[in-house]
Amino acid sequence: MEADRFITRPMSIALDALRFLSALGVLAVHAADFYGLAEQMPFTLRLSHSCVVVFFVLSGLVIADSALRRRTSLRDYALARTARIVPVAVPAVLLSALAYAGMKALDGPLPADFAAKGAHSVFASLTFLSQSPWLGAPSWGNQPYWSLCYEVWYYALFGAGFFLRGWQRVAVLAAMALLAGFNVVLLFPLWLAGAWLNRSAWAWSLSAVQGAIYLLGCAAMLQVIRLFDLNALLWLRGQVPFALGMSEWVLSDYALTATVVVALAALRPLAHLAADGLERWVAPIRWAAGFSFSLYLFHFPVLDLLERFGPQLPPGLWWVLAPIVVTLVICAGIAQLTERRTPALRRWLERMLPSKAELRENNFRTQTSK
Repeated sequence: MEADRFITRPMSIALDALRFLSALGVLAVHAADFYGLAEQMPFTLRLSHSCVVVFFVLSGLVIADSALRRRTSLRDYALARTARIVPVAVPAVLLSALAYAGMKALDGPLPADFAAKGAHSVFASLTFLSQSPWLGAPSWGNQPYWSLCYEVWYYALFGAGFFLRGWQRVAVLAAMALLAGFNVVLLFPLWLAGAWLNRSAWAWSLSAVQGAIYLLGCAAMLQVIRLFDLNALLWLRGQVPFALGMSEWVLSDYALTATVVVALAALRPLAHLAADGLERWVAPIRWAAGFSFSLYLFHFPVLDLLERFGPQLPPGLWWVLAPIVVTLVICAGIAQLTERRTPALRRWLERMLPSKAELRENNFRTQTSK
C-alpha cells in the first residue's frame, strides 16, 4: 500500500524533480568554472559538493525503499544496481579518458608514463576504487566521478548488511570497508540518513504547516553552515595526519545531511498538498529525471570539449547559459544510449544469471521431459 511508504506518488515526483535540479546545479557550477565566471556567480560557492550530499541522501532513501518494499533477494538487488550503474559509468569513463588524452596530445608531446597513468586511472575508475587507499587515482577528465566511487560502495555495504546474516555479514562488511577505505566509509552515514527516513515515525507525521516551517528553518540552517564550513575544513586538515580527499568537508557534510533529511521530511506533506500540480507536470519531470545520471557523469567531459573547441563566449554572465543548454541537449541524447538502456540490460542479466528457483524449475523440467 502506498500509504505505508515514505515515498508516495506525489513525493516520488517531487524527488525526481529534486534529482534533476541537483544534477543541473552541478552542471551550472562547472560551466561557470570552465568559462571563468565562478566569481560572478556567488551562489555557486560549494554548491556542487552540496548537491552531491543531496544525491547521497536521495540514494539511501530510494534504494532502501525499494529493498524494503519489494523484499527482493541479494541477487535481484545486485543485478538492479549493476544494470543501473554499468550502462552509464563505463561509457563515461572511456569517453572522459579519451577526451582528456586527446586534448593533452594536442598540447604537445606526452610524458613517457602517460599511458601507464591512463591505464591506472581507467582501471581504478571502472572498479570504483579511485578513492580507495589501495588503488586511488584521479578519474581522467571527469572530476565528478569521485562520488560514484563512494556511492557504489554504499550500495555494496547496504546490500551486505541488509541481505546477509551472522558471521557472513560481519566478515563481508569488514572486508568491504577495508577495501573501500576510511575516507569512503566516513561519509556512509550520509547515505544511511536517507535510508533512515523510510523507518522514521517522525518523518511520516509532519503536517503541511509543519513542513513549511521546517523548510524555512532548513533554509536558515544552510546560511549557518556557510558560515563555518570552510573554517571546519581548514581546522580538520590541521588535526588529521593524512589526506581525507573528497571527505574533507565531513564536519559540514554531517550538518548539511541533517538539514537535507529534515527538508525531505518537510517536503512530503507539501508534495501531497501539491499533488494535482505535480501530476500535471509528471511527464516532463520524469523525462528530465530519466537522464539526470547521464547528465551528472557526462557533463564534465562535454563542457571540457565545448570550452576547448567551441566558440568563445561574448562578455556577460548570461552567456554561460549557452554551454549549459548545449550540454543538456547532448547529455539527453547520450542518455538514450546509456541510462535508458538500464531495463534492457537488467532483463539480459536476469536471463544470463537465473535465480536458484529458476534453476530448480529448469532442472525439474529437464528431468520430467526425459
